[in-house]
Amino acid sequence: MAKLKYLEPTELLEKIYSTLCSEYEDAQHYENEPDKEEIRVTKSRLTKKIFNEFVVDEEYFLTMDKETFNERYHLYEDDFLRLIRKCSENNVDYETFTQIIDDLIASAKFRLHAFEQLSDEIQKLQEAVEEESDENGSEEEEG
Repeated sequence: MAKLKYLEPTELLEKIYSTLCSEYEDAQHYENEPDKEEIRVTKSRLTKKIFNEFVVDEEYFLTMDKETFNERYHLYEDDFLRLIRKCSENNVDYETFTQIIDDLIASAKFRLHAFEQLSDEIQKLQEAVEEESDENGSEEEEG
């Protein structure tokens, strides 16, 4: 298996992904509308179940604190869901699927890191301004 940097695949993730791929294969054989609708709903639910099964930093997306999820992954939610659908629809093998998802998680991590760097830099600049202000205030008191 490829070395993943961020995604911590579970046994259940692989099983759900396999089932979703199977649903896409089976969908081709149904022609009546009730069956097609049932398959569509099943595919939609399995897609969301896979998304919720992603584990990063020992936390499931499903149970991750809402604020943490929004800060780190919400912006990418549509991309995750689209990747899940496209991979399963085209029966991409599981290892490749997890690598693709890991790459998207990496993108989210890099984005978060960039904003953390920006916050740190702003804080340093504010501290420098405060220090300068304090030094100028001390000079005025002495003068």
